[in-house]
Amino acid sequence: MIETRTKQILDFLTTDYKFHTSEEIGKSVGLSSKSAQKEINTLNSIICDEGAIIKSEPGKGYQFKITNNSTFKSFLKTDWYKYAYYHHESGNKKLRIESIIKLMLFSNSYLKQQELADMYYVSHSQINKDIKEVRDILSNYNLKLISKPYYGMKVVGEEKNIRLALRHEIGEDPNLFRNDEDELLFNTIQEVINGIEFPQTFYMPYANFKNLVVHIYISILRISEGKYVKVPEELSTRVISYEEFSMANLIVAKLSSQLDLDFPKDEILYLTMHMITKNSVTNYEKVSPEISEIAQQMIDEVYDVTKYDFRSNIDLFFALSLHLGPLIERIRYGLNMKNPILDDIKENQVAFMLATIAVQPVNKRLKTKLSDDEIGYIALHIASAMDYNVGIKRNILVVCGSGNSSAQMMKSQLERKYKDQIENLTLTNLSRLKLYKLDNFDFIVSSVDIKEKTTTPIVYVDVIFKQRDFENIDNIFNRQTLNEIDKLFSNSIFLKDIDVDSIDQTINILADYAFKKSKLEKNYLIDQFKKREELGPTAYINVAIPHILDKYSKESFCIILIPKNKISWGEVNVNLVISIFFGNDLNFESKFLDNLGRFLNNAELIEKSTKSNNIEEFKNIFLES
Repeated sequence: MIETRTKQILDFLTTDYKFHTSEEIGKSVGLSSKSAQKEINTLNSIICDEGAIIKSEPGKGYQFKITNNSTFKSFLKTDWYKYAYYHHESGNKKLRIESIIKLMLFSNSYLKQQELADMYYVSHSQINKDIKEVRDILSNYNLKLISKPYYGMKVVGEEKNIRLALRHEIGEDPNLFRNDEDELLFNTIQEVINGIEFPQTFYMPYANFKNLVVHIYISILRISEGKYVKVPEELSTRVISYEEFSMANLIVAKLSSQLDLDFPKDEILYLTMHMITKNSVTNYEKVSPEISEIAQQMIDEVYDVTKYDFRSNIDLFFALSLHLGPLIERIRYGLNMKNPILDDIKENQVAFMLATIAVQPVNKRLKTKLSDDEIGYIALHIASAMDYNVGIKRNILVVCGSGNSSAQMMKSQLERKYKDQIENLTLTNLSRLKLYKLDNFDFIVSSVDIKEKTTTPIVYVDVIFKQRDFENIDNIFNRQTLNEIDKLFSNSIFLKDIDVDSIDQTINILADYAFKKSKLEKNYLIDQFKKREELGPTAYINVAIPHILDKYSKESFCIILIPKNKISWGEVNVNLVISIFFGNDLNFESKFLDNLGRFLNNAELIEKSTKSNNIEEFKNIFLES
């Protein structure tokens, strides 16, 4: 039986009954601090009515407390097993499926359905349903679950695909261990890799290190059972020319002496392929023109579809260029890099949404479909770029009474504080003001009274800015952004209490309304929505943000849909749908998406927004973020 994380956390907290931080708890079970907090909350919800509780105190962490000894002892004897192991019908179905897959992939013999039903304490009909899901998951790796009368079921397929399934479906360290010997083997591999001095040309951050250890661990488990990969001859010739081939031989030599295990040549070549795909390039000079072109296409694609402008962000361009080399090698060799922090990355829904758009040139050019794991790594680069992306840049006219020195002083003060938000600063004095068309500027900063009529906002300041002058300029920047956001919502569609319960139904409704609004063909819209969903569900926690992938050339709008009941969207249920169509009429998209990101991370505002009765109410709640 496989222990749940819930049990592992309880065991850890009850070793000494002292306070422990979420970082300590997470480290003990192989989770991030945030994921550990979620598991602690789950555990607390299980035990709070069973004679125990997990206290939390700021600065101290979490402490396990027994509130009623007899009640808690009774719970441990009768019901705790339901939550402690991945084998009970009332437990987590996802974890049971994972456990069955693990059992199937590691087993060399046939397994009967009734044996599985008995093992996991579920009905025969439930196991039938589970097996159907297992078949579907295995088919993603070109693996089949064959049945033989009187014998049972067995996984068949290429060895590399079996290993890929093991890595992706059950790839976290504790889940991969079948016993203490497995854990000892894993730790030995880590120590060996840690002790090797790799050349400076081979850059291996921690995530790549873990991936390498897991790859070798799975390979050794399979080799010890007489299961080997086959590397095609055309790949073999190519692979041995890489520096990584020498490093793979070095690793194998050290492991062979430590573990008394022979590695066939194909296994060394397979390890080499893995290392090639994990070697992060750090020198841009090594990046090919083709890869640089794809990186630029990714940035252009984001701009074309959403108008979020990274085109002048050279850091993002370099980051994507350096990332793409190993990624393309992974595609070429049919390998994939598991992303251990994917759930955390997806919490930044906006960055992940932009990443799904950015990878389209990669998918088209290389005739592939990048996984969520790979998209997650792209999203990390985009999230970092978003932190430094300034969004809207303004054209500002600076007016002074007379004298170039006054104008220069005003200019320097503006540049010092608002440099990243200014596209262009034009200086003039009152006598030359008539030479300019004032309505062409976003706003005017003036130290003198302006009589000319204009719709352009004017901020009056002292030559040497006071605090109130900076506050007034801040207000202008913010007000113009709000005006643009207001323009978007005023052109949007609000749907409340819609009777819908599936993704397909929702997409159909969105396509109906989008067709009426945009005149884009309904079938085209449905196809676009579905293509996006195929890349990975667009929902996280309780909000879905479905969108089209192609650029839209008309006026921007949103469709806000609040369903009557929660919609089943992938693995989550959502009570709010925000579908965005960015057109060519606005220049505020980065600010809007920044706002959207804050909104999506505020559970209280999301819940509040679902009570909205019209688009105005929704907009006002949205802008609170």
